[in-house]
Amino acid sequence: MSDAAHATQPLHLIEVDDPSAVAVSYGGETITWSALEERARRLARALNADVGPGQAWAALAHNRIEWAEWVLGNARAGTRMVPLNWHLTANELADLLTDSQARLLITEPSLAEVAREAAELVGGVRVLIVGGQSDDPAAAYETWLSTTDDEPLSERTAGSPMLFTGGTTGRSKGVTRSDHTTPVAAWSSRWSGWGRLVEKPSTGTTLITTPLYHALGRGVFAATVSQGLSVVVHQRFDPADTLAAIEEHRITATTMVPTQFIRLLKLDEADRERFDVSSIRWVLHSAAPCPDWVKRAMIDWFGPVIYELYGSSEGIGPAICNSHEWLTHPGTVGRATAAVSYTIVDDDGNDLPPGEIGTIYCKRTDGTPSYHNNPEATTANQLPDGRFTVGDLGWMDAEGFLYLADRRVDLIITGGANVYPAEIEAVLIEHPAVADVAVFGIPDEEWGQAIMAVIEMPDENNAELDVDDLVAFARQRLASYKIPRHVEVIDALPREAHGKLKKRLLRDPYWA
Repeated sequence: MSDAAHATQPLHLIEVDDPSAVAVSYGGETITWSALEERARRLARALNADVGPGQAWAALAHNRIEWAEWVLGNARAGTRMVPLNWHLTANELADLLTDSQARLLITEPSLAEVAREAAELVGGVRVLIVGGQSDDPAAAYETWLSTTDDEPLSERTAGSPMLFTGGTTGRSKGVTRSDHTTPVAAWSSRWSGWGRLVEKPSTGTTLITTPLYHALGRGVFAATVSQGLSVVVHQRFDPADTLAAIEEHRITATTMVPTQFIRLLKLDEADRERFDVSSIRWVLHSAAPCPDWVKRAMIDWFGPVIYELYGSSEGIGPAICNSHEWLTHPGTVGRATAAVSYTIVDDDGNDLPPGEIGTIYCKRTDGTPSYHNNPEATTANQLPDGRFTVGDLGWMDAEGFLYLADRRVDLIITGGANVYPAEIEAVLIEHPAVADVAVFGIPDEEWGQAIMAVIEMPDENNAELDVDDLVAFARQRLASYKIPRHVEVIDALPREAHGKLKKRLLRDPYWA
């Protein structure tokens, strides 16, 4: 191979003082910076040969240590990594494989069956199994990786994820964004720059418990390693385990979603006080509205280290808000960063003044995103001047702080009044007999829509829910027209692992 073939791609994507230091820890496994670089270069060569720059491949796996080499190897190869949600069925996975045109799928033994079924539905998709033993040697990830060397490839546009929307309101859509055009040599500076944009500390150790298939966890992971900082990865979130890890590893930064905050706050006070969380300097939350009482309680407990990010797969952010800003502007999700600007628009396309609720539109400095192979959806979500929306409703104050009301699809109109489910959910989740809650509208002949609340009770609560007590609790805090007229209890709400609620699965049967 000639020197010109790889003259400008750096030998090390990440510069660190000690290459023998641990880069990533997962359970009992660790990988050093030098080993991570070597495996990422091998993966890049394999992807370059079997997938090709600009083409897609998919990963279907729980959090595990290999995610580190997948992120860095994809960047080096210039490919499009499609992180797949392991909750999905084979048919749903097949849709995403077809849409992305991925012809390679890397998975783990526990998900191999559904991965192979999805691949067979599509046809022409090669499945590789990472970890454990494969009944087909040709499907072994390590065997595939061992056939390549670790020489850097030629310089190119760095690989990026092909993000799919969460599918909380309908079928997932692949997103193409103009900010995914960084050269490989600038990959590290781009992600460390994103870390500065969201005010992430530039020293210390990061804990990731949110799923790495989701943009939030993966973004914080990329920002951390690009800074040359160590990451501790957990397979899934557990309240007590998270607090123990913060104390053991002296964690300085982590990312959570509001449902995880609530689970932490509903631990017994004695359990919470057993752990030292004083090392924490930055907790970034996103993905769902955070009730005011939850935010205040977390700030009281952890200190003014709680940061909120408003964004989406489409790149409608980031807006960022630190604890001090939130305490002086309660309920805000933050102000626009340099990458974006916001306007509030009515149903006729007119800009609204501060304080009035409308649809939130965003304009990116680097261009307007589009939905992969879906020009109709792209056009439907844009204004002629390039502003776009993901359907969120909200308002801005005179200082430019943004506030969310709800998603347009979740808005309830009952007796002619607009009701925002997030407001009701924030009240009901305070009740001690409620572990999780979803509020939505169902058909009603008299009122147009009636308010339905679906409740998940704590695991340790074996008693039946006292609906009268719950309604009385709500009446002390909400206007009468916002009180749920129907209450149902189920075992578990349909949430993604990153906390986003698939409310349509609860609501749609009533409107079928």
